[in-house]
Formats: sequence, structure tokens, C-alpha cells
Amino acid sequence: MKQERIFLKTALATILLLLFFFAQGAIVVITGIEGVPSALIRGAVIWGLVIITLAYYIIRFKGISKLGFHGAEKGAAKRMLYFVPLLLVAFSPFAAGINLNGGAVFILANLFLTLGIGMAEEIFFRGIICGLWLKHGTIKAMIISSVLFGLSHILNIAGGAELFETILQICFALVYGMILALIFAEGRSLLPCVLLHALHDFCSFISGDGCAQFEIILGAVQFIVLLAYFIYLLRMTARKSEREQACENR
Repeated sequence: MKQERIFLKTALATILLLLFFFAQGAIVVITGIEGVPSALIRGAVIWGLVIITLAYYIIRFKGISKLGFHGAEKGAAKRMLYFVPLLLVAFSPFAAGINLNGGAVFILANLFLTLGIGMAEEIFFRGIICGLWLKHGTIKAMIISSVLFGLSHILNIAGGAELFETILQICFALVYGMILALIFAEGRSLLPCVLLHALHDFCSFISGDGCAQFEIILGAVQFIVLLAYFIYLLRMTARKSEREQACENR
């Protein structure tokens, strides 16, 4: 596939995702809806995009395996340390406690929303965009998909987020996206990416509120863990590429 067509498909996929995410944020801001109703409305819009996309792939390609919805390659999870660093980062906000004030309805509404976010963002940024660019190298696919993933979080402003908070989220998402891209490239399965992404968001949404100092320390620890894991995955990917190149040269 020519790079011009890949650029076009990348742009179309990004624009489609951003339109739906802008819509879900704008709806709750304009209407002033908060709490559980907000989570349900936002989730419904995002799940609408997921359902439309999956239906398109089922009709066009007779299934969704092209997006990466199948089992990972044998031994992939072990090579990636069973994703323990990402699990630690996901559960770390619970150090400030868990917000159970809204009861079961609050938990289920946020689960509905975060599963939708995980599905939508992983389908588009990893399954479609990263999948398109993998033909031109893992590093290029990782950079392009992750930069777009990071920049997409600027739409959090439409949901009422502060500018400084949004900038931090963009930086965090960039590193997190690069890790998920390497996980997708290594295992060729989208399922771990969806589950890890949704778990991370869900834990963040239902965690308790810590003081400003706690949030700074937590953010620093999370970033260090992510950076160390990214370096490990990058080195693992590089060694794998070297082995494959050596086999081709024999």
C-alpha cells in the first residue's frame, strides 16, 4: 500500500474518532449534565462509534480479526513481563482510596464509559493506525500512532478539563501510547491493549482524591515506571528485529 493512501486512511480514522469524542464532551458541557448521567451519555456516544466501526469491518472483511481481535502470539505476554508495570500504574491511584459514594450505579456507569473509551481508542490508534504503519516498521508505526493518540487528548478541554491538566495528560498519553503500540506490535493482538487501557481509565475514574502533593508524587512515580517499561519493550523490539535481520541475511 502506498504511503499516500496510508496517510489518507490515517487522517480519516483520526478525524472520525475526534468527531465522536468531541461530540461526547461537548454534549455534557453544553447540557451541564454531571455524574452518572454524564458517564452514560458519553459512553453511549463512544460505544456508538465502536459498534459502527465493528459492523463496517464485519461487513467489509467478514470479521474483526484484521483489527487485532484474536489471541496473542505464543509467549508474547511472558516476553512483555505479563504487563505488570502497566497493572501497577493502573492500580496506583487507589493509594488515595476508592470512591464508592455513588454505589453500584456509579461503578457500572464508569465501567460502561471506560470500556467504550478503551475499545474506541485502541481500535483506531492501535488496530487501524498502528496496524497500517507496521508495514513500514515498528518504530514509525509507534511514533505516528502515539503522537496522534497523545494529541487527541486535547479534546478533554471540551469535557471541561483545565489546560495545564490537559497538557500533562497529552504527555502521559504519548508515553502510554508508545508502550501500547509496542505491545500490539509484539503480540499482534488488540485485546491486551483494550483491557489494559480500560482498566487504567476505570481505576482513575473511581479512585479517591488525594492532595496536590500526593498527585505530583503519584504522577512522577507512574511516569518513571512507564518510562522504564518503555525502554525495556523498545530494547526487546530492537533485539527481535536484529535476530530477524540476521536470519534473513543467512
